[in-house]
Order: sequence, then C-alpha cells, then structure tokens
Amino acid sequence: MGARIRRRGREVGFHDPAAWVLLIAVVLLAQVALWYARLYHYNVIDDAYISFNYSKNLMLGRGIVFNPGEYVEGYTNFLWIIALTPVFMVARALHADLTTAAILFNLVIALLDLCLVYWIARRMMRRSWVPVGLAIVLCVLDNSYQGYAVSGLENHLVLLCMLGALLFALGTSPRRWLWTGILLGLANLSRPDAGLFGATFALAFALDLVRKRGDDGSSRVTRAALLGKTVAIWLLITGVWFLWRWRYYGLLLPNTFYLKVASTFDGVQRGLEYSRTFLEDRYYLPVAALLALRWVHQPIVRWLLLFVLFHMAWITYVGGDFYTGHRFFIVLLPMLYLLIARTFDGVIAMVSSHRWWKPMRRNPILVASLIGALGGASGYGLAHFTNRLMERGPYTGEYLRWSDVVDGNVRYMRWLARFVRPGSSMVVGDIGAAGFFADLSVIDALGVVDPNTSRMKVSGFGKGKPGHEKWAPREYMLSKKPTYVKWGWISGDLTGNGYYLFTDFPQGIDPDGLWIKEDLVDGRFLPETAIHFDPSEVAFWTPSGSAFATFPTQGIIHGQLGVFGHAGSYVNTFTANEGDKATGRLLSPPFALVGDKMIVRVGGGRDPDKLRVSLLIDGKRVFYATGSNRENLGRRVWDIAPYKGKQARMEVVDIATGSWGHIMVDEAVQWVSNGRK
Repeated sequence: MGARIRRRGREVGFHDPAAWVLLIAVVLLAQVALWYARLYHYNVIDDAYISFNYSKNLMLGRGIVFNPGEYVEGYTNFLWIIALTPVFMVARALHADLTTAAILFNLVIALLDLCLVYWIARRMMRRSWVPVGLAIVLCVLDNSYQGYAVSGLENHLVLLCMLGALLFALGTSPRRWLWTGILLGLANLSRPDAGLFGATFALAFALDLVRKRGDDGSSRVTRAALLGKTVAIWLLITGVWFLWRWRYYGLLLPNTFYLKVASTFDGVQRGLEYSRTFLEDRYYLPVAALLALRWVHQPIVRWLLLFVLFHMAWITYVGGDFYTGHRFFIVLLPMLYLLIARTFDGVIAMVSSHRWWKPMRRNPILVASLIGALGGASGYGLAHFTNRLMERGPYTGEYLRWSDVVDGNVRYMRWLARFVRPGSSMVVGDIGAAGFFADLSVIDALGVVDPNTSRMKVSGFGKGKPGHEKWAPREYMLSKKPTYVKWGWISGDLTGNGYYLFTDFPQGIDPDGLWIKEDLVDGRFLPETAIHFDPSEVAFWTPSGSAFATFPTQGIIHGQLGVFGHAGSYVNTFTANEGDKATGRLLSPPFALVGDKMIVRVGGGRDPDKLRVSLLIDGKRVFYATGSNRENLGRRVWDIAPYKGKQARMEVVDIATGSWGHIMVDEAVQWVSNGRK
C-alpha cells in the first residue's frame, strides 16, 4: 500500500487520501480492540473456548475432538480451528498464553479485513476517494466489528476469505478465477453458511451472462468458462471437506445444527426479531445499502445485494443468536458499507455531471457552505450511529456486563486444573473454559457436544435462548458417573448420589459450590463419632454471647438468604434479632479422636480470624476452617491421624459484625481408612 500504483488515471497509495483514512482506521481499531481485550481481562467468550479446545486437542495429537475419544462436531468453524492450531503451537513453544495469542491473531485478521475493504472499494468506486473512506469509517466505527475483533470467534476469518474472493473477482489477473474459487471454498470451511456467498456469486455472474445478449459469442463463452472454473474450485474444496467431516464424525450436519435448528421452522419468529433488531440498531444504513439497486446491473453490486438478502433469510430461519452485537451478521457489515459507498459514489457522479453543478462550484463560498453542512450532518450522524451501537452492542452487552463473570469462571477452571486427575469428567453447560483450561472431559448439560441431548424433543422449542433450550435429564448426566458437577447444572442435593459439596475455594474464586464424587472410598465413616447438633447431642456444649442464644438453630432464620447443605439442627450465628452483628463462642465437651480424618460442613462468611470452627487438641488450635461468603455448607477435611487417641474439643467463634459476619457448622464425623479400627 505504500507504493504508488497507477489505476484509471489516478494514483493509489499514500498519495490517496483514502489510504490515510485506512491508516488511521487501522490504528484506531487496534487501540479500541486491545482496550476491549483489557476490559475483558484478556479472556474470550465461552463459545470461543469451545473452538480453542478443539484446536488444543488437535495440537496435542488427540484429533479434532472436544472430549478425547468422542467424535462429535460441536463447532461450525473448521478453518478457524485449523488456523488456531499453529498459533497455539508457537505460543506454547514460547511459553506464551494461548488465549492472548488467539486474541492477537484475531485482531490481525480484523485489520487485514479493513485493508481488503480499502482495496475493494478502490476498485468499485470511480469518482472520489470519499466513498472509499466512508466504507472504511463505517466498518471501524461499528461496535460489532470492533468487539468481535478480539472475541476469539471466526467472524473476521470468514470475512477475510469472503473479501479476498471479492477482491480477486474484481481483478483482471488471468488466475483470478482460481483464487476466487479457492477463497470461496475457504470461506465455506470457515463457516457453512458462507456457502451462500459462493452460491450468490454464481447466481450474480450467471445472470450477467444472460442479460448481456449483445456480447459476441466468444466473449460469453470465455466468461462462462471462467465462471464454471471458479464454481468448480469452490465446490471441489467444499465437497472434499464435507466428505471428510461426514466420515470423521459420521453425521451429515454438525451437532450444533440438530441442537439449534433440527428440521423445524420453530426458530423463525425468534430469527425475525434478531434480524429486526440488527436493522434497527443501524437505522438508515441498510436502507442506504438498498439504494445500490440503482446499480444492480453491475455483477459485484448484484452479488453483494443477493448475499445480504440470502444471508439474512438464512439467519432468520436458524433463529439468530443470543450474544450481543448480532455476531451472525458481522459478515454483512463490510458488504453493507461497500454498497453504501457505491451508492454515495454514484450520487457524486450524478451531481457532478448535472448542468447546474459547474456554475455552482465556481462560487467558493457556496461550495464551502455545502461542504460544511454535509460534513456537520455526516459527523452528527456518525456520532449518533456510534453511540447507539456502543450502548446496544458488545461493548456494553458483553465487555462491561460479563467481563468479571467470565474472568471468574476462567480463574475457577485454571484452579481446578491443578487437581484434576486423568480420566476426570464434569457436568457443565458452559463447556468451553472447562475443557480448555481444566482439561477434563465434559458431560454437556446443553448438548453442544452430546448428540443424545441435541436430538431431544422439547416443548416450546424455538422460543427460548438459542442453544440453551435442551437440557440433559438429571438421570442421564448422573449415569455417566461424572467426577465433578458444576454448581447449578444438576439441581438438588447430590449427597445421596455419592457426591459431597466443596466450597473451600481460594480467595478470588467464589462459585457457589462444586459437587465432587466421594473420594473417601478406601475406608468408612464412624457413625458413633458423628455430631449432628441435635438438641440432645449438644446439651453439654458451652455457648456464650448473643450468637448462640438460640443454639442449636432449627429451620430458617428471618432475614437470612436460603441455607443449603445442613441436615436438621445446625450451628448458625446469624440471628433474627441482630443478623450479622451477633457474636459469641461455642465450645464442645472433650471427645476422643479415633479416626484418621475428621469431616465437618462449614458455611457463612470468610474470615479465618473472626469466623472459624476449630479443633482444639491439648488446648491448642490445631485445625480450623471458615466459610466462603456463601450460605452453602461445604465439606472441610482435617487429617487427625497423628493425634489418634487424644482428646479434642470443637470450638466455634464469631467476633465479626460486618457483612457476612456469621458462620454455620453441621455434620461433624470421623473417618478411618481400611485396615484400621
């Protein structure tokens, strides 16, 4: 782009003002997108992590699978997965973060897309650099284009292939048919619905052959042959890929199609709303794009218009998506903005050729006034356009709203990865981060990588959240004997199913809990040591302070959130009269330590200095536990084997008076390993 290239009597390069617009746009997009990445803690949305996990497994030699050994096509972006794999290889060799590497790779592609928009617009426009700059500016100011430049999804790769095909189709190289066909095929591999771009290409140029009846026969035959070669290359690449994936996964269509669409038209109503809001967010811009119908006789304009219409119809059929910014329509943005630029270029041509224009332009004051008025109106319009998209697009709807939630989940899965044993599995619905970071097999509650769940018949299908309408039955998920169950994906108490609730997460990781398959299996619990905190069991305990005025607690305390994980009576220092302000101390009588471990359930506030349950041995605090700022009571385990035979006392202390200033305790019991009494 730095070199000067002469085309149609004009210089193209940095002597072209539109090239400077491109340079500014590239710098602006890079800065804004990296700012979004920082806001999002250099994470990506969970759907992107699904693709990342396929790439990671391919890098590790496990195949293009989500769960090793399970051949399920839970993605629709084959080329993105293939492209990410060498990126991950390089990042791993350099000990760099894989997610950050993918984000930067995503951004580079988005910047290349802008450059392609420039070159395409330059070839389409005839009169002025202004329409070229307009197409670039509209792209770079669109919040969806910005936001998804660092989302970790394939949108900009699809655009790269499409725009590349468009650029070659506009060229004059003898090999343009080859590269156009290749890029159409690669677009199809990037996402199946990009096949519409190839189909509308064939239709647009076939119509061009039909309507140009005045051409000589040899010219039409030549153009028909070029069109046929291009379509053949596109279909060959697509066909080879289709046959490979059919053999590899055993299904004609991706598993996600059966999950979100199946064979119904139930999602159309939702898709209509999705399309309506896309058009509404951009106000008059789609209408301005439709004005390009005036130049529909040009094959490229016809191609773009047909693609916009066909693609919107397809996305309407499949029911749209739930992510903000209309990610399925991002591939339309440069197409719409190129059409708008073409309309603007045509208007400039018509105005400049009108008989009253020449006398007017001799009046510098009038010309300056017109330019000022148009510039002011355009500036106001672009500012309004940008503000609206910022309010309703990914910046507000994803980067501000969900950044801390996504970061918390990523940190959670990174932490879990330190303890996961080979062969572990987890019931979860937000499967991307679980597979990518924790590196365990997922039992997908929502069916993205589970063919059984994806084919379920559910009532009201097509009216709920896309991809979240089918939920695997409880019995089905438990029948797979998961090692872990992420909180919330299987309802109810799983203690009776052989799980215990873990809540002892480190500071900064604060999920409600994690169900873990019982791992104290090489031994037995000693029921005679159990402390259930029934009134008869604690008659000789010593309470003091207002926190234990009604010890033991039974039922629900007015003003407290719902408590989960206790059985019958339990210790609870939250009181109806004082709430978290109540304080006190509770001390048990001495009891014998006869097991190897002592298990106790703890909940409430997290403050080991002011809120704790302790095991006192010889009057010294040897073990202690605190809550996790949750009303769920989770297991704590103390290794008491070295103290077997000694006497101990349990102490509960609450001297906290602020928020979460209470502690809860229940179900203390000792456990002994096999071979010991």
